[in-house]
Amino acid sequence: MTGIVDPRKLKQAQARPSTSAHPAFEDVEHCCDALTALIGASRRRLRIFSQHLARQVYGDLAVVDAISEFARSSRYAQVEILITDSEPLLRQPHRLLPLLKRLQSRITLRKIQSSSEPTNWEFAIGDQRLSLSISDSIKWNGQYRGDDPVRNAKLDDAFEQHWLAARPDPALRQFVL
Repeated sequence: MTGIVDPRKLKQAQARPSTSAHPAFEDVEHCCDALTALIGASRRRLRIFSQHLARQVYGDLAVVDAISEFARSSRYAQVEILITDSEPLLRQPHRLLPLLKRLQSRITLRKIQSSSEPTNWEFAIGDQRLSLSISDSIKWNGQYRGDDPVRNAKLDDAFEQHWLAARPDPALRQFVL
């Protein structure tokens, strides 16, 4: 059977996006573009794991608008955000905080409790296939994966472990409420 191509499989392969191509980004602008694409492609759940919701990415007008549109898109849409440090959010105005106040039934923010393991990675996951991982949050290097359920499951497990131990930050609660 060598040399014979099944036309149905060929059509399916052409219609399916390539899973080997994972677009990388190397600056803030492309990171914001990738995050906006991930949010726009998500339907039900968006999870963001960040150190302190850096303003240059999470305060970007396009990203905030995409989160707002996603949260309002469906009654089933849910945004969960985990941070490790809330102090930078409280020092200066952040575009995401008024949105948290308006959509507190759809957007939940929790702070990870102090632990012996410092984390310096950030990621966002959408639904069950979309993921964005940031390997360097100073230069904003990372990778967007549009169809990688295995990677997404690993990131979702890590998020879920931290989410269960995280609590709403009292300092943020005063501001948001």
